[in-house]
Amino acid sequence: MFQALSDKVISGLISLSVMLFSSYEGNTARFADLEITFLQNRIIFKTALIDAFENDFEELFRSGQTIRVIFTVEIRENGELTSISDYEHSVLFDPLQQIYIVSLEDKKESLIIEDYLDLKNRISEFEYSQHFPSSDTFQIQISANLPPLILEASGNREFDTMMLWRFKTPRLRERISRPENES
Repeated sequence: MFQALSDKVISGLISLSVMLFSSYEGNTARFADLEITFLQNRIIFKTALIDAFENDFEELFRSGQTIRVIFTVEIRENGELTSISDYEHSVLFDPLQQIYIVSLEDKKESLIIEDYLDLKNRISEFEYSQHFPSSDTFQIQISANLPPLILEASGNREFDTMMLWRFKTPRLRERISRPENES
């Protein structure tokens, strides 16, 4: 029952967005500046998505479908890709309890959130930690995307949720150098 209702909400959202597509702007999702912390032989990166979950997202999150955000981290040393990792943030709304069930893979956390503003803040935050690479300088790229939703009540049709981000993947690139006191 909830699946059919969920699909109808999303289908309505899609129909409205498509009908208004010529004037539908979507969100201009982007990353906040990267915060970098050096901790002995580890490096910690923190950032957050900005303006990513405005407009139609509250209805989408309340649809009863699991909504996922995938963060991808790429590390390049001397121009060569040395590591790539994906981390998922997911949200599932429980309409009976009026709560959001949130999983943040990068922080290894599962949360129950009641407030939508708190939800937006928590799923926007991203943190990544790793040992300092072998070279003294490297480049990090963090990107985020919204995987498509499958609408079962609509014959397993796929909805490209990236439409809500104007089909643009937010990216953050930064060149990092080893501090002189770290070796």
